[in-house]
Amino acid sequence: MASQKFLVQSTKDKPYLQPPPGRRFVRSFLFSRRVNAPLAQVHLLARLIFVLCLSAAQLRTINTAHPDLSGALLLWIVSIGFFTLSGMHEKVARWYLLLTLPTMVSLFLTWALFNPVPGHVILVEKPIYSGNVAFGFSFWQVLWLAVVVIYYLWRRALFTGILLASCLTLLLTSFLVLPSWPIAQIHLFHPLTLQISDRGLMLALTKMVGYSGMMLSTVAIVVTSRDTELIGLLMQLRLPQPVTFFLSTVFRALNLAVADYETIYQAQIARAINARPRSFIRRLRDFSSIAVPMVAMMIRRSSEIGDALLARGYTLQQKSTDYYETSPWRLIDWFVLVLSLVLLYLALGPHPDLPSILV
Repeated sequence: MASQKFLVQSTKDKPYLQPPPGRRFVRSFLFSRRVNAPLAQVHLLARLIFVLCLSAAQLRTINTAHPDLSGALLLWIVSIGFFTLSGMHEKVARWYLLLTLPTMVSLFLTWALFNPVPGHVILVEKPIYSGNVAFGFSFWQVLWLAVVVIYYLWRRALFTGILLASCLTLLLTSFLVLPSWPIAQIHLFHPLTLQISDRGLMLALTKMVGYSGMMLSTVAIVVTSRDTELIGLLMQLRLPQPVTFFLSTVFRALNLAVADYETIYQAQIARAINARPRSFIRRLRDFSSIAVPMVAMMIRRSSEIGDALLARGYTLQQKSTDYYETSPWRLIDWFVLVLSLVLLYLALGPHPDLPSILV
């Protein structure tokens, strides 16, 4: 009886959601975050509401009919601050920023090139397709094939050779008129003209800034959230027991899958999988080979979870016990909730121009 009283007392005195002493990082849904991260002090529900309202406000600024570049930039600064306060490891944060950069550049080029918007000043206007398709041979095709074959025989790499040959042929065809030998010509669709205006560039830049802000805030909320916090939030919201059990099991299995992936990847490194330089295709094959042990470990994990539930006599109809790892609602959570309401007004209010509201 005394041991049970001591267990209850130690459970009540234990800090909420705190890992063992000496730990600098704690595992989250993706990778890990610092134990003393500023966003970790905010309730998970307040974080979720803030990210949803921030994304809604960013979607309002990137409206195609009425784009607001200054408002998108201001909300992008808020997203960068949210991303910085997530407590993510510096190396992982740099990788996320590097992965986001090509996506944003491709989004900018797509909106600038393939979504022409009429504006006051036409910056570029060039026909790119005449409406006719010619069949035949050209000198650039022979040059492209020769560069690919020579580079493959020299370096035994195919992807880099294709990229080099494509850049070389595009550069030559832009400045020189290469000979060609047409055989036939047919009419297909209508002519296309590349047209870039000042309004089109502003819309493309607004889209790039808005979507990059939403990506950074989403990554930040995923990195700072833990499966333990999610289970505690579900218990605080008083959701039905089957719903709570299903969601908690799914997110817990996701966390275990990430841990299993790291274990398999470290086992591949221990077997000197990266001892020699590998091509891009070989790297993809090595990455796909992780799928087989991952599926096997997921099946084993599911059977272990099922056996553990049966051994404890768990049923969905029984009353759940109190979950002590729930974060209390603090003053900072109310402050974040007020900021979320302001962002929600910017998203649904009658004033789409954010700088005019601030002025």
